[in-house]
Amino acid sequence: MGDTLMLITILGGIYGFINRNDLRNWLNRNRFPSIGGNPEHTRWQGLIFTVSRAEVPLWVIGQVQPASVGLLFTDTSRGEGEKIRQNAQQLGFTVLTKFINEPDDPAETNRQTKFLLQELHERGICDIAVDITGGKTPMSLGAFMAAEELGCDSIYVTTDYKDNKPDMSTAKIKAISQASS
Repeated sequence: MGDTLMLITILGGIYGFINRNDLRNWLNRNRFPSIGGNPEHTRWQGLIFTVSRAEVPLWVIGQVQPASVGLLFTDTSRGEGEKIRQNAQQLGFTVLTKFINEPDDPAETNRQTKFLLQELHERGICDIAVDITGGKTPMSLGAFMAAEELGCDSIYVTTDYKDNKPDMSTAKIKAISQASS
């Protein structure tokens, strides 16, 4: 019995060593320390947006006044992204952009979001939020996963609609996940 138990222990140790990354990921899986509600603060130095329309990101930029803005856009949202870029640059903000070739691939958006987050960190911007309001659902999921993996806040803007357009007088920034908690 003792020999069998020792053999199982040794085999378990070898298996754990070979699959240590999977084991580490399982032990350290996302726990989402703070979900939903109102964000603790809205003084982010950097904002990254998944773009579909310009109204919401422009409203958030006006509310937060970040130092830098990152935009993730597709062929369909290129014109709206350009409006946001021009407006933000006129206000004196640094704007970084990334083009998403396949908006239905969350992995591509995840990679591009991580690239923007790393570039903002290299520029000395540390307090960053990722707004997942715009874009297609897979884009929002990819951006959310990147924010979680790199420890950034993720936010969403809720608003009522009038005449098929967002009514920005009813807009509110909502926390999806807050890394700082």
